[in-house]
Amino acid sequence: MKFGKFEIFSIVENSFKIDGGAMFGVVPKIIWEKLTPPDEKNRVRLDLNLLVIKTKSENILIDAGMGNALSEKQKKIYGIEKPSELKRRLAELDLTAEDVDLVILTHLHADHAGGVVKRDESGNKACRFPNARHIVQIKEWNDAMSPDERTTATYFTENLKLLEESNLLELVDGRNEVADGIRVINTGGHTPGHQAILVEDGDNKILCPGDIIPSASHLRMPYVASVDLFPRETMAQKRKFLDLCINDEWLLAFDHDINIKIGKLEKAGNEIKVSQVI
Repeated sequence: MKFGKFEIFSIVENSFKIDGGAMFGVVPKIIWEKLTPPDEKNRVRLDLNLLVIKTKSENILIDAGMGNALSEKQKKIYGIEKPSELKRRLAELDLTAEDVDLVILTHLHADHAGGVVKRDESGNKACRFPNARHIVQIKEWNDAMSPDERTTATYFTENLKLLEESNLLELVDGRNEVADGIRVINTGGHTPGHQAILVEDGDNKILCPGDIIPSASHLRMPYVASVDLFPRETMAQKRKFLDLCINDEWLLAFDHDINIKIGKLEKAGNEIKVSQVI
C-alpha cells in the first residue's frame, strides 16, 4: 500500500507451530484456546509476517522468517510443514534477495532471523541478502553469540555468524535512525536486545513492535509469552505502544497474527479493538 513516501507490503514467509502455553504465559488454556485453538499436541499456528518497505532509494525488509536452511529435526520442532515462501513473495513485488538493501531484525530468534541464511543448490549455507546491511541491537548480538541453557535453542548461532564474516552486520545501541523516516528502539522484554521499528512520514505512521505484541490476541496486558525473558518489561513497553497507537494513531504491524497483518487500534470501554488495514 502507498504510505506517504513509502510503499509498504506485508508478506507471509511461512507458518510454524508453538506450544500454546509458551505463547500465552500465565493466561489459562481455557481462556486462550477460545482465541487461538490448539492442535492435538497443544500447539498453536502462527504466521511469520514480514514487512517490505520500498523507498525512492532503498528496499527494506523487516525480519526474515525461518528461511530454508533448517534441518529436518528443526522443521519438526517448529512444526514447519512447507517450504519458505520468501523468494516467491519477494518476486511478487518485483524483487530478488539481491535487491534488498537493508534488513532490520527485531531480534535473532530463529523465527525472525533464520531467513537471513539460505542453502544453495549444493546444500551449502550462505547469506541470503548479500547486498544488505543487517541492523541488530548490540545486546541481541552478544546474547545470540553466547547463549545460555535457556536461550541456546532459540538462536542459530553458527548461521548468524555468517553475517559478521560477510561484513553485512551493523550493530546499533538503543535508539537509532537507520533510514530516512525509519527508527529502531531497544525495548527489552522479550529479550534484552529486542527492538521495535517505527516507520513515519507525516501522518503516516506504522509501529512494528515485534514480539512485544505478536498478535491481536496479545493486546490485553497479561497476555505475555512465557518465553519472554523479562515479562514485566514486556508489559511496560506494551502500555507505551498501545498508548501510542490509540492516542497518536499509529498503525500496528503484527509479526505472528494469522488474520490481521496491520491493524488500527481504538479504545472501546475497557477493551482495545483492532480493525484490519491489511
